[in-house]
Amino acid sequence: MESDKNGPARQENDIAEKESDIRYWTRVVCPSVRSLLHAAGSYTAEDIEAQMRTLREVVLPDLGPRPSRAPGPSYLFQGGCPFQLSINTTSKANAVRYVWEVLGERGHTSDDPLAMQTTRDTVSRLSAKFGLSTKWSDVLLSALELTTKEAQKAVEKMPEWILEHLEKGAVVPRIKNLPFGFVAFDLKESDVSIKLYITLKAREIFTGKSAADVIFDSLRNFTPAFKPEAIDMIQNFLSGLSEKMPLEVIAIDCVDEAHLSEARVKLYCHSTSNSFNTVKKWLTIGGKVKDENTLKGLQILRSMWHLFIQKPEGIPDDELETPVNLENALKHRMYFSFELKPGQDIPQVKTYLPIWRYAPSDEQAIDNFEAAFRQCHHPWGEDGTYGRIFRNALCAPPIHGDLAYIYCEKRGVYQTIYVTPPLLEED
Repeated sequence: MESDKNGPARQENDIAEKESDIRYWTRVVCPSVRSLLHAAGSYTAEDIEAQMRTLREVVLPDLGPRPSRAPGPSYLFQGGCPFQLSINTTSKANAVRYVWEVLGERGHTSDDPLAMQTTRDTVSRLSAKFGLSTKWSDVLLSALELTTKEAQKAVEKMPEWILEHLEKGAVVPRIKNLPFGFVAFDLKESDVSIKLYITLKAREIFTGKSAADVIFDSLRNFTPAFKPEAIDMIQNFLSGLSEKMPLEVIAIDCVDEAHLSEARVKLYCHSTSNSFNTVKKWLTIGGKVKDENTLKGLQILRSMWHLFIQKPEGIPDDELETPVNLENALKHRMYFSFELKPGQDIPQVKTYLPIWRYAPSDEQAIDNFEAAFRQCHHPWGEDGTYGRIFRNALCAPPIHGDLAYIYCEKRGVYQTIYVTPPLLEED
């Protein structure tokens, strides 16, 4: 009888705690999202309210317990928040997107140490709600998942792996878990387009072997099919690098069955070099891609490179290796992504810089980004506009996370700036 009495009471307490969790994440996340939606200038008032409803109803419950109840912090982004905002800027329009680590109630508990089952459950829930195909996600999750015991073993092996990959002189972080799955929403008017990201590192830490072959074998069996030559181009390039296990994350567009032929796969990799010659090597895929679009994009990027690596005075040559902030840092200096589409001959390559590792302060980063915007004739470079937008969206530093760059003839310079809301004191 005692258990019967306690059952409803526990249930009521669980409901109350979950409501408190959502109130907390509402305070952390919603003001920044609303602020950037307004600043983008691309959304009507009705669009903004629709996007805020989607955020509250679909995303906030998936962020898991608030920090005081969570089994451990999120390590996906700087500052411990499992949610990151970004804004895509071009000369024609700006767009907001966000990404969150899939945690839910059970993620990082003993039942689901790396939130792998939680990721699968979330994918199933989103696919049912938005009518998405799971053909690609099922293949990737099955290829990269571990059992509960294997996941726990991977967690136990993490300290050794971190020491091996840490910058010399960096502070050793006390990491208790590892991100596995995260989801992104690109906000398009009142709708969203969805991406799923899955990290390879848990499997690699557990097995001690690269998971790249597993990924490339999976891609070769996807339908609609990718061109084997495009997959080979990426695989051969990566196998010729000095970096050990450079492939970090795979992402897929989540679409309905009828639009799989238009969906993309993106492969995210790290580089331990940050010279501009390294950028050239990656963007041309080892010198194999030298079309007019790629070369023009490189020329424009070179003209702004000193601003992105926070060297406004300029750099002497393309061999320069720029020192980075060392605290809690792996040996990763830059990131690149390869984008594949079914039937596409040549992958597209995008450059990513972890700005928090380069900028001595947010104020200097703001000055440098405003200078870069002026070079692109973007209005955010004028009269301190960029600085005001991000100070309004994020009440406390650090503001800057990462920067992404790609050029295409249709859209011109396409930059994405990533920012993470700070965690707040709990009520």
